[in-house]
Amino acid sequence: MEDLFSAIAEAAPNAYWIFFTMLLLAGLNIPFSLDLIVISGGVLGSLYVQDHLSRLYLFLLAGCILAGWEAYWLGRILGPRLFTMRPFKNWITPKRVENLKKLQEKFGIFLFLIGRFIPGGVRNALFMTSGFCQMPFLKFVLRDGAGCLLSVTALFSLGYFFAENREELFSIFVAYNRLVICLIALLLGTFLLMAIITRRRLRKEGVEP
Repeated sequence: MEDLFSAIAEAAPNAYWIFFTMLLLAGLNIPFSLDLIVISGGVLGSLYVQDHLSRLYLFLLAGCILAGWEAYWLGRILGPRLFTMRPFKNWITPKRVENLKKLQEKFGIFLFLIGRFIPGGVRNALFMTSGFCQMPFLKFVLRDGAGCLLSVTALFSLGYFFAENREELFSIFVAYNRLVICLIALLLGTFLLMAIITRRRLRKEGVEP
C-alpha cells in the first residue's frame, strides 16, 4: 500500500482523478479497498495538497457515492436473472428476497451506517442487494448518502491527522480487512455446513427440503 501511495503522491496534482477512478472501479467489484483509498486521500491532503483539501475530500465523497450507485444498479439490472442462473437459483428465491426486504426495512438507515464500515465485499453486497430487492433508488440514495458521509469523513480525518504514521495506519487497516474477510468466510462456511446437514437430515426423514 505504501508503494501505491508513493506513486500517487508523485502525481499529486492529478490525485483527485486517480482516487476517483479507483473508487468507481471498486463499485464495479474490482478489488480496491475503499477504506484505504479514502485514508490515503486524507494522508495526501495532509502532506501534499493542503491548499486543495476541500476539493480532494469532495472528490473522494463523490467517488464513494457513485461507487455505491454502480453496485446498486448492477444488482437491480442483473438481479431477476439470478433466479434462473446456476448456482444462484438454488439459494436466491423470491421468498428469501422478500426476507431481505424486511431486514432492510427493519434496520433502515442503520444498516447502511454500519455497512459502510464493513470491508471484504460486504459493502457492495449490501448495495447490490438493495438494487436486487427493488429498493426505491431515492431511498437508497438518502440512506447510503448518510452512511457515506459518515464513513468518508471519519476515514479521511483519520488519514489526515495520522499522516505522519501512515505506514502503521495502512498496516492496521490491511489487518482489519483481512480479519473481517476471515470472519465472513467463517460465518458463510458455518452457514453452508449447517444448510447441508439440515438438507441431509430432512432427506433421511423423507421430507422435501
